Amino acid sequence: MPGGKLPATTNGWKEASDDPEQIAAWQRINPDFNWAVACGLSGIFVFDIDPAGLDWWAKLLERDPAIRVAVDNAFQVRTPRGGLHIYFRGEGPSTASRIAEGIDTRGGILKDGEIISGGYVVLPGSRTDKGSYEALPGGTVAPLPSYVAAIVPERKKTDTLGLDRNPDADKPRNVQWAIDLLKGYVANGRVSVQGAGGNNTLFQVAASILDKAISPGMAFDLMGEHWNPACSPPWDEWELEAGIRNAAEYGEDTKGGVKGFQANEDAFAAFVGQEFEPPPRRSRFAPMWLHDARKDVRPAKWLIPGFVPDTGAGILYGLSGTYKTFLALDWALCLAHGIAGQWNAPPVKHTVLFLAGESSYALRSERVDAWCEKHNVNPDDADFIIVPGVPNYSDTEGWQEIRDGLLAMNAQPSFIVIDTLTRMMTGMDENSSNDGKLILKHCEEMAAHYGAFVLGIGHTGKDQSKGLRGTQVLIDNAEAVHSLKKTQNGTSMRVVKLKEVDIPPQLFYFDVEKIGASIVLNRTENEPDAIEQKAGIPRNDWASVEEVSKILEGCPDRSTSTAIVVQTITSKYNVPHDKVRAALLKNNDLTFLRPNSNIYRIPKQEYDL
Repeated sequence: MPGGKLPATTNGWKEASDDPEQIAAWQRINPDFNWAVACGLSGIFVFDIDPAGLDWWAKLLERDPAIRVAVDNAFQVRTPRGGLHIYFRGEGPSTASRIAEGIDTRGGILKDGEIISGGYVVLPGSRTDKGSYEALPGGTVAPLPSYVAAIVPERKKTDTLGLDRNPDADKPRNVQWAIDLLKGYVANGRVSVQGAGGNNTLFQVAASILDKAISPGMAFDLMGEHWNPACSPPWDEWELEAGIRNAAEYGEDTKGGVKGFQANEDAFAAFVGQEFEPPPRRSRFAPMWLHDARKDVRPAKWLIPGFVPDTGAGILYGLSGTYKTFLALDWALCLAHGIAGQWNAPPVKHTVLFLAGESSYALRSERVDAWCEKHNVNPDDADFIIVPGVPNYSDTEGWQEIRDGLLAMNAQPSFIVIDTLTRMMTGMDENSSNDGKLILKHCEEMAAHYGAFVLGIGHTGKDQSKGLRGTQVLIDNAEAVHSLKKTQNGTSMRVVKLKEVDIPPQLFYFDVEKIGASIVLNRTENEPDAIEQKAGIPRNDWASVEEVSKILEGCPDRSTSTAIVVQTITSKYNVPHDKVRAALLKNNDLTFLRPNSNIYRIPKQEYDL
């Protein structure tokens, strides 16, 4: 990841490549990526010496001249915290503080044609918040001498038969549940990393697997296959066994490997005798006859019918002031309360997660209070979770904090709002298709992890006719896209894209109703231009002294042509040119700003008395 040591790939070093085209593709995705070498796959063995291990390392070199000569001639890299990476060619295990405190190794061992105990080191030229990795002058990557390899203690063997196994507890549904959980941990970066609380992570993950009515012996097998290889470095078998044993002994209700849930018997009691094997999964690209394919057709599933699908990622965008947050909040609170609202939503209560990067205090108090008063519901009855901010894409700790918080709350959101995507893209190029792909992929992975729909709120540029500000890739690949434009008394919404069904051709209009210290949006069938106005009074808020003055304030000499004023209002509010021009001419209050029919100007002070 940019500025860090965690992999940007889902499976870490297992996805390493020596293909120049793949490496160039990664570089195009994000030129700020740091780079690392997968040691075992590259036939490289590295001593990773933290500052805490430098004294011991220096004493080792003093007492063994042969090792000192080999190290002096080796390729070395100074780490940002002042440690050392010392490179050799050869095979060896990845270890953590087994030689001495603060001295790790990164390598790999070939077993049955497969690299086990793999690992990686960050390469020179990469940077973290502590500084950069710098190659020291001289030195080569020479073969690993046997007397240097002998520094690493032999791997301890383990007999996992010492861990209890309980076939009655290890039911297929529980095993699959545990596998899905472990894969989710890997996808979201919840793996052990040396120097970043790795022991604590091992304990927590092991406890969470035992918690699913999995025996310790089965937990060892599952974690060894689906989780441990992604750790940095992977745990040795004896270390993994010890971690699981500790979790079974000291974790809350995990002793013996079965927390309870009566092995889920209570939850499944109504289905005893009705178990079935799921059908084999069809290949994504298997050819089908049309008559068979038609049998597989399923209706689209919705959170908000016709507007918000039940899964995937989507975009809601518009200019500032088009009430994007209020519309997203309307959807969110309908779902969180389980009411139809003005959307004909099914009466099913959903957990909602709202990342409020803008006006989070007003959202959680005034805006929610106004909506709940309008719909006569209690704010405290909503299954609504708020995060007072949006982590940027590379803020791994921030996203992990959200995941851990939801896990602690035992919450699985069905609808997630990110307000706004701009805040999530801090430090990225919003016009870059590669950065756009990263953002959308992050949203899609979040949606897949929770089985939710993730809605990102975006902005248009000053010319909203050009659509969403930034890269088009967000719209091209989203499941659902909606745009908002300011109208006379509120806003209008157009469904730009829905992957599952045809999009409705009509616009949806909303009036603004003030309630307390905030407002709510009310759907209306009346088009804004159809509302009658009294003669001599401007038809629209945009045909006002305030709106025209704002335009003139941004112009040189605070004056511009009538054509520019009309074009600006047309683009901002999506109203035809002729209607804008006519409304401006009918407003007699604008006479002092219009010296003639072709010019608008703010009078100079000496004439404005």
